[in-house]
Amino acid sequence: MIPGRVRGGYGPILANVAAFLLLGVGTQFIARQSSFPWDPSAWSKPWSGDVILVFSTLLFLGMAFTMPLHAGVVNLGIYAQFLAGFTVAAAITRSPSIDPGARAALALLAGAGAGALVGAVILWLKWRFAVHEVLSGLLLGGALAPAARAAVQAPATLPALTPEVISIQSAPPWIPGIGLGHHAALVGGILVVALGVLVTLSFAHVLRASSPGFDLRIVGSNPLAAVAAGVDVDGVQLGMLAAGGACAGLIGGLELWTYPSVALERWPLPLAFAGITVAAFGMGSVRGILAASLLFAIWLNAPGTLVSLGNPGWGSAVAALLVVPALWAFPRLLPDQGAPRALWRTRHRETF
Repeated sequence: MIPGRVRGGYGPILANVAAFLLLGVGTQFIARQSSFPWDPSAWSKPWSGDVILVFSTLLFLGMAFTMPLHAGVVNLGIYAQFLAGFTVAAAITRSPSIDPGARAALALLAGAGAGALVGAVILWLKWRFAVHEVLSGLLLGGALAPAARAAVQAPATLPALTPEVISIQSAPPWIPGIGLGHHAALVGGILVVALGVLVTLSFAHVLRASSPGFDLRIVGSNPLAAVAAGVDVDGVQLGMLAAGGACAGLIGGLELWTYPSVALERWPLPLAFAGITVAAFGMGSVRGILAASLLFAIWLNAPGTLVSLGNPGWGSAVAALLVVPALWAFPRLLPDQGAPRALWRTRHRETF
């Protein structure tokens, strides 16, 4: 794929906009039907902090899927990377030998390292045993799920690990063993947002203005042609999958110590897969990822979202709307693998 460009004109962009508008309008309509007279305060929490934390979560998860996609790798192991970061971070918070004031930062760093390691393992399984990265990623996610649930210190974190939608009657408690208050968590969330934006913009700059970025663009456009050109395809894909895993693992740690799930529990799919939705709505571009992350954070915190997702029919419709854009987004983003596909791609020129 070519970074920052959209194949096929403005059709996919307009389709994504229509899907998001349907989400927003449908959410408010269902919420008003469920509550008469309409009282937005009954269905919303104080959300200024939630928007910051949820935006950072969705931004990192979007980049966790998008960075490997630029190297021609579909990172369906994002769930395993997220769970690995969550599990390692939980172990750090329980360690009595670590100073309580340092546990929050160490949990994030260790979670990022665990996610990067899982990404490297996924490619190692492909090289050593010829296991496709999609299959190994999904299997690792299933294998790590019991460990992540066993590491949970409070039941309030479980909705981030399961596809269930749970209505929250009151603000969840802070995770014990961390020692963070509301203001500290909010400041930490702002710092994580700043880090996420820095990582995103740095990635865009590397893609466009560096020699490694040039190699990455070649690999993402056609890995077979990149091999013929002498590019280390395996090294490029390993670096991108490890970087994506680090982003997902960092969010696994963030989920533990900041607990942004007041809004994130409203996501009707396992949290880690939100990165795929953000990448699809953002069409794989850096600007699109930033915009989609912010819009979804606002939607999740909007009055009525929580109660509308409690409607079984609308909850299923939302799950479908979050997945459908992948049908027209990813075929235009996946790399060319040979001459017939390359010839078909000539009809889809980059126009944006």
